[in-house]
Amino acid sequence: MKNDGLLAGSFDPFTLGHYDIASRAAKQFNHLYIAIASDTGDKKCVATLEERTEIVKKSVADVPNVYVYTFDGFLTDFAREIGANTVVRGLRTFKDFEYEKSLSQVYKSQWAEIESVFLISMPEYSHISGTIVRDLALSGGSLSGYVCPSARELVEKIYGRRY
Repeated sequence: MKNDGLLAGSFDPFTLGHYDIASRAAKQFNHLYIAIASDTGDKKCVATLEERTEIVKKSVADVPNVYVYTFDGFLTDFAREIGANTVVRGLRTFKDFEYEKSLSQVYKSQWAEIESVFLISMPEYSHISGTIVRDLALSGGSLSGYVCPSARELVEKIYGRRY
């Protein structure tokens, strides 16, 4: 069986917390696929799919076994399509755990072969969220310590002008 993981989200924007989870997960898998959702349901993304993809690619360029994709539709269908049977999720809080546990059960109901693994955020990243990063960018605050240096200028440009 292939040992490939899948980290999915809207990544609006991709933060240092996301990077931490991705880089740690990449050590556990032959390949780690980062899947950026094109359809985020009720959630309205500030950045376009193309902009979010560019930010993620710039952020993870230094992690050799990470591959960035976009997807539309249900995550388990995409996972099956690329051959990844493990979904990686990051947990910051107990509230995250409750949500992710439910989501894991939904995934399993759609594809019995899928598994979920959870990585707990490092304390220095547990306060970071997309909302905080967007608010900092809009107000002209420093994004140092919130997004990858390789993507910081792009995040400032995209989120500073809109949101």
